Amino acid sequence: MSRGRERFGLVMGILLLAISLNAFGSDYKAAGNYAVGNRPVAIAAGDLTGAGRIDLVVANGGGKSVSVLLGKGDGTFGKAAEYEVGVVPASLMVADFNGDGRADIVVGDAAGKNLSVLLGSGTGSFEAHVEMSAAQVPAELTSRLQAPVAYRSGTQTAVAVFGDFNGDGRMDQAVAMSGRNMVSVLLSVSGESSEESAGSVNLIKNGGFETGSLSPWFQGRDGCSGTCKNWQATHTEPRQGNYDAGDQGNIELRQNFPATATSSITSVTFYLRHPAGEVVAAFDLFYSGGGDDEYSVVTTDSNWDSFNVTADLASGEDLTGLSISGYSGPNPQTTYVDAVGIVASN
Repeated sequence: MSRGRERFGLVMGILLLAISLNAFGSDYKAAGNYAVGNRPVAIAAGDLTGAGRIDLVVANGGGKSVSVLLGKGDGTFGKAAEYEVGVVPASLMVADFNGDGRADIVVGDAAGKNLSVLLGSGTGSFEAHVEMSAAQVPAELTSRLQAPVAYRSGTQTAVAVFGDFNGDGRMDQAVAMSGRNMVSVLLSVSGESSEESAGSVNLIKNGGFETGSLSPWFQGRDGCSGTCKNWQATHTEPRQGNYDAGDQGNIELRQNFPATATSSITSVTFYLRHPAGEVVAAFDLFYSGGGDDEYSVVTTDSNWDSFNVTADLASGEDLTGLSISGYSGPNPQTTYVDAVGIVASN
């Protein structure tokens, strides 16, 4: 096996390992957001430079392009470089297409019949796209070129890829969000906490549904095409808070609070669980000026996963609310939320 093929095998092994780590809950911390092209529909990871670092490639369905983000090895990525393709992207993979030991990009259309191939230089740059039919590509490659699972959550769809972006041996996640034309990176970390300390206050009340009811949470925007089942407070082990979505769509669970400067907020954390394991959920941050920022995260197992998204706060703003939207789709359709905390200094 060539060194290039060994490298691709290692990356694929890392990504597959992420799927197998479903016995334990995970902790994630938002690490950065990166602009990509119009309406990202697929995302892939691979070593595009041969430097042993994981890079990201995003297929943009709204602009017939791919965005390439080179990894720095510490969990951060450079500014996206955009390359045109000749098909409307629906699927994507990073592979050594021509056997020269360098990473190439292959993009497929929705029908799976036509491909755009961008040959890599081995330095992270790519030649102009070349079109061909799927019949011209080895079956070994086309079998890997499958449309990703895109989840509808909140007001947008999202797709994700996993890998060890910072070399610490833990599985991280990168989520491409169609509505924001952006990739959000979350690094796996040790346990995060939103517990109050002296001189601080939790803006969220009833963050774990301790009262047995939703209040002061309320149900916000309804993204269902039909009728969704409502959020409800329930007791599950070991936490509480249940959303059972009965339709393709979702209802927002929202809580408002007095406007608080983001500069005084030290922690925005919450727990999510979904029985299906790897499922996207959305959270939305609301500001006093009337704007909001919606991001997506991925539960990576069927246990409770915690998320610290403090880094997603907009600077220089006053935060007035938070909402969480669970995924609804094929059974099981239940998203659980608990232990929501927004800690600010007094």
